Amino acid sequence: MRKNATILMTGLFVSPKNKDLIYRTASDQLAEVLAQHQYKLIKTSTQVNKYFRALDILSTIFLKTFSYKIAIVPYYGSSNAFIIENWSTRLLKLLGKKIILVVHGGGLPSRLALNANKYLSVLDRATEVVCPSPYLQHELKQYGIISSVVENVVKLSDYTFTAKDSFAPRLLWMRAFSDIYNPEMAVRVFAEVKKKLPNATMIMAGKDLGTLPNVKALATELNVIESIQFPGYIHTEQKNELATQTDIYLCTNRIDNAPVTFIEMMALGLPIVSVNIGGIPFIVTHEHNGLLVNLDDDIAMANAIISLTQNAAFAKKIVANGLQTAAKYDEAVVVKKWQQLLIN
Repeated sequence: MRKNATILMTGLFVSPKNKDLIYRTASDQLAEVLAQHQYKLIKTSTQVNKYFRALDILSTIFLKTFSYKIAIVPYYGSSNAFIIENWSTRLLKLLGKKIILVVHGGGLPSRLALNANKYLSVLDRATEVVCPSPYLQHELKQYGIISSVVENVVKLSDYTFTAKDSFAPRLLWMRAFSDIYNPEMAVRVFAEVKKKLPNATMIMAGKDLGTLPNVKALATELNVIESIQFPGYIHTEQKNELATQTDIYLCTNRIDNAPVTFIEMMALGLPIVSVNIGGIPFIVTHEHNGLLVNLDDDIAMANAIISLTQNAAFAKKIVANGLQTAAKYDEAVVVKKWQQLLIN
């Protein structure tokens, strides 16, 4: 495919009106990078409301049909997204377009296990299936779906690496306050760390999706609320700033696939202590570029954090290996893979 040919990209994209209402999606990041490499794009949609977004996407697919031959469609399979993904792929198939389906979300394997036919019907319409990690590729292969691995693109130039000679118990947790990200575990772990390291502090950054009051109540109950900051949703510039104010990143997610946050933290120079779930062990190798513990094992995670504060040489090794991992996600590497997909 020539670069002057136009590609349709569906999903949720950032606009001046919605930039403070949504998290930036992988589709939006990919669109920015492809545009910088002279690909012509039609992007739809910037509508936050799922019903308006569905209408916008479907009407754009139909009304712009003579302007593009290839469509890049994200596939999460969640209750909010599936209807849009299902009907947009149906329409694209009917119009004879090449569909590149980009699979996201660590929850898709469990959805396939519950109702395979429903979710496979969308996958079967795709000309090409792309996974951001070998984890989802492995899961889909069990259902006969052949896919390519193309990592989520990260503009490493947007992140400033901070080299540290020592690692204090200054923790960073950064996801939305939702049950799926298990923020209560982070509070419990922090309380355990403070028992041995009373000077420990933690920043919990992210948008409240309903559980923030419970998290604060738990922090109050465990007598650690005064040592935790809640700055809300943060942008890339703020992530760079927080990386200079903290020393260790912790992840407590119940479900995940290929978290871009990990690559960001590696690029910023923070060692990662994470639960060992979903696609995370496909990115993080225990004691190589991070530390892994079992889900809801508060004591093991607290001990892992403490070990990094007590062994700077070990922490530096984790950081150095993490930086090498992050390099695999840089735009120059990922765009080459997309170029190959779009040519074929």
